[in-house]
Amino acid sequence: MNIGSILKYYRMKNNLTQAELSNGVCSISHLSKIESNKYIPHTETINELFKRMGIEWEREVDIYEYWKEKLETFIMHSVYYDLKSMEEVYKELSTKEDYLQSTDLVNRYELYKLRYYLFKRDKPRTTQQVSILKRMETSFTDYENGVSKVIYLIHDIFSQDFTAAENRLKQIEAHRERIPFMFEGELFYQKAYLLHNRAQYGRSTYFAEMAVDHFRKDNNYIRLLHAQLLLAINYTNRDFILQADSLFKTVLRNAKLMEMDELYRGALYNYSMLQNRRGLHKSAYDMLQEVKTLLEPGTDFYQAVLIHLLQTAVEEKQEIDSLLDELEGLVERKKDPYLKVQLDYFRKTKISQRELFDYCEQIAFPFLKKHDYIGEARSIAWRLANYYRSTGDYEKAGMYSLYHYDKGEKEL
Repeated sequence: MNIGSILKYYRMKNNLTQAELSNGVCSISHLSKIESNKYIPHTETINELFKRMGIEWEREVDIYEYWKEKLETFIMHSVYYDLKSMEEVYKELSTKEDYLQSTDLVNRYELYKLRYYLFKRDKPRTTQQVSILKRMETSFTDYENGVSKVIYLIHDIFSQDFTAAENRLKQIEAHRERIPFMFEGELFYQKAYLLHNRAQYGRSTYFAEMAVDHFRKDNNYIRLLHAQLLLAINYTNRDFILQADSLFKTVLRNAKLMEMDELYRGALYNYSMLQNRRGLHKSAYDMLQEVKTLLEPGTDFYQAVLIHLLQTAVEEKQEIDSLLDELEGLVERKKDPYLKVQLDYFRKTKISQRELFDYCEQIAFPFLKKHDYIGEARSIAWRLANYYRSTGDYEKAGMYSLYHYDKGEKEL
């Protein structure tokens, strides 16, 4: 319980000096050793010191156990992704932050505060919390070290620092036995997510399946849905059509039943990608239109939906002028070169195939490749390969095909 730290907490709360509290009970140096947790005092001494501050030590033990249990509840809500309940418990814990920081619960409290801020997508607080935790690492237990590795990995991915995430994964794999069992499913999921981001769909599938299996056995139904969605996306990219279709329908049904709106929108968006790959562009177009109405205009997700809606409309040979006007408005507001490349690409689709593929080769593909938009660069490369194959330029067709396959199979 870090008796000394708790004693110091109450002494300072009561505005007492060490001399005032220790007078007639023990020496100042003895109290100093107690407060720094270098010495465990006799029961009589600790009772007398707390009594001077109007505190019953037995009652204090009960208080400690209460907040310990409350913290465990906070942790369980985190593991099982119950964000609403986690927020409610956090409000309670934050009212006793000074007390928690005086106990041996402090490390776990600060670790799961980081997890909470990541849930909230609060970037300034996550950055600040990582700095706090780095200063505390020397006091971490083996369990806390294992937990921290997974939470830091989540933070790296949240921050889009994928190089740091890859390096952290290597460190985790070098000390695999230190990851607590309750975090193994989360580790599998984060690894699958990172591999998918790097277009390593085969390896990502393997770890997503492990995450699904772990979450199912652990009855972690919310994280199970997330893992199933990621697995369905991987199946889509590997053209496992029937498996992907079945999983998307499962995730959409359960997300709607559980009122998980964000997950529902993500599943609907990615299901439209599957429908496009199957050539069912009208179905994909209707799904993307539904998602678009559920989103706040101007968000990153909204612009992704808008871009894929444009691509689907082109495939479906529908009118795209109103969508182009909307994308042009985003370009003007955000000054994002990626959006400008997309805008110019879709404008070219209204002119001629020759101009479109010249633009893809000279502007779009080099930009996407340079800025690490791997999935989209592979898609453009595949279109260029098919185009040059149709014109009989097999050298260029082979070059773009090689990029497409190489980036899809490269190991981390």
